[in-house]
Amino acid sequence: MTINHNAEHQSAFFGGLATCGSVWACPVCAAKIQERRRLEIETAMTAAEAQGLGVTLVTFTFPHQSWHRLPDLIQQQRDAFRRYLRKGSPFRRLRERIGFQGLIRSLEVVHGDNGWHPHTHELWFHRPDVGTCYQVELTRLWERACIRSGLLDPDDQESARAFRVHGVDVRADVDAGDYLAKQDDSRRWGASHEIAKAKSKGGRAKGVHPHHFLIRQGPGDAHRYVEYVQAMKGARQLYWTPGLKERLGVLDTSDEALADEDRETADVLAMLTPDDWALLRSNDARAEALDAAEVGGREAVTALLRSLRGA
Repeated sequence: MTINHNAEHQSAFFGGLATCGSVWACPVCAAKIQERRRLEIETAMTAAEAQGLGVTLVTFTFPHQSWHRLPDLIQQQRDAFRRYLRKGSPFRRLRERIGFQGLIRSLEVVHGDNGWHPHTHELWFHRPDVGTCYQVELTRLWERACIRSGLLDPDDQESARAFRVHGVDVRADVDAGDYLAKQDDSRRWGASHEIAKAKSKGGRAKGVHPHHFLIRQGPGDAHRYVEYVQAMKGARQLYWTPGLKERLGVLDTSDEALADEDRETADVLAMLTPDDWALLRSNDARAEALDAAEVGGREAVTALLRSLRGA
């Protein structure tokens, strides 16, 4: 049972940049794709447990300021990973020590008071007895990579100290069974949501996802949204180590196929105008609208809208 609202007004403000099929630009497609990816990740984590593998959730971040441009940060982040962190014998020896079997990486971008904040969440699959023992060593390697890529100024002692505390976070005891329920509060999301649902996160303290610009439409939001879409064009939101999907029994499906997939059957009870949707949102009455639709159909939804308008 579905109530559809006209989402086109959200993208029209930005010149139609939120085109369908894009996990970065289209909020509707992103929601569908990420939910399917979440289920894939849960399948992978369950299979890993059955195979006796350990799983840790690793988050990489770095300092950023309001004047930084997103394309520059994305390029420097890419260099930090590809050219400086993952190449060379120190990182190879770390992987060997923990019995590293592969990873799933998610790229997340939010925007807040300190500007753009791209960062990554990775699920590492390895020996079951590893835990978080490698965090200190990984932090040291990531610090060196960020310095060499220009993401961290070694002469800025305050930033360097903060980086050593927050630059790398490793969480152990990651269990897919703990994260099946959807939760809107990003601080309570589990690993599968952390990895797959990065596009819909909107933590107030850490900033908002650029899709929030489509709703907020505040000063500068149009420019920032264009910058975001252009910077992320061609970037991979979710990456699996080659061969990991096959080992863990996950089918390889493209974003486009997931966006076009239709698993749900629903009856359209009402088409809401942009004004109708704004009225429900401003009164925090979305749940009430769904309840009304379930109980009384189109007439009940119309009655709810009338009551909210004070008619």
